[in-house]
Amino acid sequence: MKKILILLILVSLKIVAYAQTPVDTLTALQRTLPYNDDLPQTFPDFTYHKADAEPLTQLRLKYRLDSIAGKGSDVDRVIRLLAWFHKLVPHEDVRNLKVLNADNIIETYQTKHYAQGCYGLAISMNEILLSMGYASRVVICFSNSYPQPQGGHVINTVYMPSLQKWIYVDPQDNVYLKDEKGNLLSIAEVRERLVKHQPIIMNPTANYHDIPTKKEEYLDQFMGTHLYRMICPLNSEYNSQTRDGRKLEYVELLPYKSVEPPFTFIETQQTGKDSVVCYHTANANLFWKKP
Repeated sequence: MKKILILLILVSLKIVAYAQTPVDTLTALQRTLPYNDDLPQTFPDFTYHKADAEPLTQLRLKYRLDSIAGKGSDVDRVIRLLAWFHKLVPHEDVRNLKVLNADNIIETYQTKHYAQGCYGLAISMNEILLSMGYASRVVICFSNSYPQPQGGHVINTVYMPSLQKWIYVDPQDNVYLKDEKGNLLSIAEVRERLVKHQPIIMNPTANYHDIPTKKEEYLDQFMGTHLYRMICPLNSEYNSQTRDGRKLEYVELLPYKSVEPPFTFIETQQTGKDSVVCYHTANANLFWKKP
């Protein structure tokens, strides 16, 4: 059985920021095969840590997240949390911390000024959202390059009860996206719109180290390349990505009839004490199922 190369990379993940990657095009994404939503579910259901779990309660109280989120709609509150965390811990292409949770990542930056790669930022943002009662996930995005992904990016998806849908958020650049009518977009919708050359509006507050993010570079060149393969941890929980001997499970969404890697496949890997399983699916409806 093949090695689970994508996840071994994550153990020492140093996914390169879009500003440091070569310019790419949407060609591979636009030529990709479609998904097949008639396929049966071949992986366990996604799970989401409840906000009243002790570590999430402690995180919420320690950083006064209720005050930061403020009043208003669920969308307003999530956007405030995103902007707050984006400014709190900046992005740098560095090695992961051994303990990958929001509290350790925030404290490490506050005490040692050790920033985080997109993986650590997305993990922290995910736990912040979970602590506030929102179902959310870390989403690892790769190109069609296989087995070496040649860079990549990690973002978040969060379910908005008021909209009855997932939305795209990126703590690295404080990004969320809308269509031409002002509707917030999900990751799936962003991908589809890139393929079909449909309008995508980036929030004007998007920035990288206080430099405004350029839509063409971020979407057309970078995310357009890296929305080919998407991988989510199966269990969205506090401290779930720390490598400490536990079993780690992921689900990867691939185009139907994908060969490299195969769209019907379960990758497994045992490295030391770490056991990793990655289920594959080409059913986008199941992958993006509502919580």
